[in-house]
Amino acid sequence: MRAVIFGAQGVLAQALASELPAAGITIVTALGHKDCDIGDGQAVSHAVTTSRPDVVFNAAAFTDVDRAEDEADNAFRANALGAQNIARACVQSGATMVHYSTDFVFDGEQERPYDEFDPPSPRGVYARSKAAGDSLVQAATTRAFILRVGCVYGHSGKNFPSSLVRRLRAGETIRADRDRMASPTWIGAIARASVALARTNHFGLYHCTSNGETSWAAFAEFLAAELGLPDARVEALPTSGLRLKAPRPRRAILDNLMLRLRGLDNFGTWQDQARAYLASLGAP
Repeated sequence: MRAVIFGAQGVLAQALASELPAAGITIVTALGHKDCDIGDGQAVSHAVTTSRPDVVFNAAAFTDVDRAEDEADNAFRANALGAQNIARACVQSGATMVHYSTDFVFDGEQERPYDEFDPPSPRGVYARSKAAGDSLVQAATTRAFILRVGCVYGHSGKNFPSSLVRRLRAGETIRADRDRMASPTWIGAIARASVALARTNHFGLYHCTSNGETSWAAFAEFLAAELGLPDARVEALPTSGLRLKAPRPRRAILDNLMLRLRGLDNFGTWQDQARAYLASLGAP
């Protein structure tokens, strides 16, 4: 199986770059923004058709949630138009597409976890642009896996959860949200689920997050405890005290219903994943 990856510099693409060869999948090319602007349909078509892949992983996205409020066109160009361009190129080349969405497509006001059959209710530019991308991919190709992920962290990530271990070890005090509930998910687990799905023809929409829920502050405290550090390193604050520009879902907890029905839900709990992540870092 031959694969193309878009978004090569991101934490998800780097996890895929490790997971795919181990699964016997050849990465023909991995493209970052400087290599190919996914908002340019002709460039995307050329990159995909000349590579002759069996599967294309779209890990490229505009992910700065707050900056998206000021750069709506850029967010929609990458997250909606870019996704559509890749889907159309997959149709031209006969490739399967694996596209990554987000838990932010829900407003987080529902008390039970969201499954794949709950209608999206996005708030904010980032959330709306990602929801638009999902719709455009579904309209462009029937050979796509859309994986909704959320609260993702990994070795080289620059986002908040990815930075926690480094900052805790450096002696910093972590200011974290005590109100918003999440299911922190290690990127390695998402990469493995991506490979498992790509080997099937069970196309469709899948939720791919760890099981269970916690607040961001409690997650930081858990990591501190696992590292043998005092939880006093974590300052738990209300959402209102964090000065966030874009709206965030209060509890965007996803139910991996379709993975479970397919017998492919191997995510485990968020605690299991956090411990596996720390072990991969060589943490005691």
